[in-house]
Amino acid sequence: MALTHNVWAFVFGIMGNIISFIVFLAPVPTFIRIVKKKSTEGFQSLPYLSAIFSAMLWIYYAMQKDGSGFLLITINAVGCVIETIYIVLFVTYANKKTRVCVETSFSIPLYKFY
Repeated sequence: MALTHNVWAFVFGIMGNIISFIVFLAPVPTFIRIVKKKSTEGFQSLPYLSAIFSAMLWIYYAMQKDGSGFLLITINAVGCVIETIYIVLFVTYANKKTRVCVETSFSIPLYKFY
């Protein structure tokens, strides 16, 4: 029984979403360490900021597609939530200088985007 192209695309899309979800959860051990030690210990915020902006750009791209961006929107919306949690935890345990740097880095692109 031959499967159509759309079925294969959906199957591989689901597999891609599962893999992407695992990638979004990769920093969990780092944040467990940050929360336990109550310090960012010199970790950089750039990976988490770039991940959230990447997810937002993927959502924007998926919204431009004609009804075929459902899988992209769902996984990247989940990614935005996860990355926001990471950034909030990072800012919570960062020193003042790092906190200001992260808040500035996060707010300026959002301001320019809207």
